[in-house]
Amino acid sequence: MNAHGPESFMRRALRLASRARERTWPNPMVGAVVVRDGRIVGEGYHHRAGGPHAEVLAIEAAGSAARGADLYVTLEPCHCHGKTGPCTNIVLEAGIRRVFVGTSDPNPRERGRSLRLLRLAGVEVIDGVLEQECRQLNRVYNVFIRHRRPYVLVKVASSLDGRIAARTGDSRWISSKAARTYAHRLRARCQAVMVGAGTVRADDPALDVRHVRGKNPAVAIIDSRLEIRPSARLFKLRRGAPVYVYTSKRTPAGKARLIEQLGAEVIRVPSRAGRIELGHVLSDLFQKGVYRLLVEGGSRIIGSLVEGRLADRFEIVYGGCFLGSDAIPMLGWNGVERVASAPKLENVVCRRLGRDVLVAGDAVYTGRE
Repeated sequence: MNAHGPESFMRRALRLASRARERTWPNPMVGAVVVRDGRIVGEGYHHRAGGPHAEVLAIEAAGSAARGADLYVTLEPCHCHGKTGPCTNIVLEAGIRRVFVGTSDPNPRERGRSLRLLRLAGVEVIDGVLEQECRQLNRVYNVFIRHRRPYVLVKVASSLDGRIAARTGDSRWISSKAARTYAHRLRARCQAVMVGAGTVRADDPALDVRHVRGKNPAVAIIDSRLEIRPSARLFKLRRGAPVYVYTSKRTPAGKARLIEQLGAEVIRVPSRAGRIELGHVLSDLFQKGVYRLLVEGGSRIIGSLVEGRLADRFEIVYGGCFLGSDAIPMLGWNGVERVASAPKLENVVCRRLGRDVLVAGDAVYTGRE
């Protein structure tokens, strides 16, 4: 395979890494290529957790051609012992001459240590090649490792004037069937879905996976007063995944027992001014093994996440309707005083979903109010 320049080889490594999407957790996705005399002589990617790392597979594929060659890898090689040995040892034993790295590993055990080790051993290291693209590849992993919480994906069906329900609370259906199928695809990719008690009361959602293949996610309900109805549909389904109800520490024990009798787990967390502190909820979900969380409402939950800078990505489906100023807004949040301080979306993608338009992007928070 012919290519030209470091960026071309790194793009090949990125394409390889993306083949393992959703299958490497809790490890990051990594791709690697070995290049000699301007040609790729070996390549590989990390297929699954516990399996060989990308660098090892690429070097094995190159064989004797790896000696004196260049290695391109999307994430810095590991130098610690885990289920597999340190990749830095393999790199040195293979006689690699230069290592081109996309980005460093945010894991505290790594964080550039392997790059320093390779340099000390006489290997030339060039880092930051397509750094933004390499970071973007593992954005879920980066949040999980750095912040010790799930990656928070907010999915919203909105009217053209930014409302998620009519003033009566009715929201069926702002979006088309194609958009709702897409929402089920998102559920299948997440370990848990979060909603507020108001959403459960208004819509009585099942919060399961239909229309597409996939496992049902766990459900996290935010209910500070534990006012959710025991007759709610999500308590009746055989979903094969737990239901967590987060409430305040002041909720009466009798209410909690009633919900627990339905098979749900009631978890008491700190609250402030009558609102659950969502940072504590995310920390608990992290401990339960949730690394990707889908938030489907309501307005106050989404607003609290934005206010706390806890929402990482938005997937907003705009239906072709207007609901008016008295309808329920997308964000139950007082907002900012200056446009310069407003949260923004980056890496924005727009596309059609049936008769609707999807606007998706990564949340970026700047300035302080």
